[in-house]
Amino acid sequence: MNLNSEITELLNKRGCNIIGFANLCNLPQESRQGFDYGILIALSFSKEAMLENKIGLPQRYSDEHDPMTKRLGELKKLIKDFLIGKGYDVCIDTPASIVDRDLLCSPLPLKTVGTLAGIGWIGKNAMLVTNEVGTALRMTALLTNAPIECGIPITKSKCPLDCTICADVCPGNAPLGGIWETGVDRDSFFDAYACQTAGCSRAKELLGIDDETRCGLCISNCRFTKKGLGYE
Repeated sequence: MNLNSEITELLNKRGCNIIGFANLCNLPQESRQGFDYGILIALSFSKEAMLENKIGLPQRYSDEHDPMTKRLGELKKLIKDFLIGKGYDVCIDTPASIVDRDLLCSPLPLKTVGTLAGIGWIGKNAMLVTNEVGTALRMTALLTNAPIECGIPITKSKCPLDCTICADVCPGNAPLGGIWETGVDRDSFFDAYACQTAGCSRAKELLGIDDETRCGLCISNCRFTKKGLGYE
């Protein structure tokens, strides 16, 4: 059994089925802290949370955030300990957790690791879209020098050109209608500031949460989310 299979088995046993293995060598050294490989670990929101959020009831969607964050941390530590036990170097405090509050971006976005791993593409809402659960997922990543077998990168969006669902439901009109592909700047097809402003406003109005984006309307209405989780 190779490293990929062992890692996948460890995570599958703990209910995690969305795993990606990425070659990061074409990214700047500083953004990947000198590591050549990244392992993406993701968990899905529940079908019930997405259905309720879709009709304007975001409480379950909000309530699932913190437990998922805790689980992702535990899963990341599990794989870290496994790889260190095999004699490899691992970094779990990745640049993905550092967000520039002015630019609203990270030196190593988790969605970039996802596209390089071949598990998804960037949608019109600037989120990672997967065939398994659409955009209804939370992610974490670790960096390593372990010789993992990497996926084939996805370099262009698979969102239909005529699909405007995320733009139609966004209270901030953040999706601008463009299509992502490798090398395209996020700001050319998505207004992150409009997303943050509208998301914070919705979280305060419906959940009583201050200074945190908690909207998810584009997630729960996404055709790939609906297909992956099996609802309309």
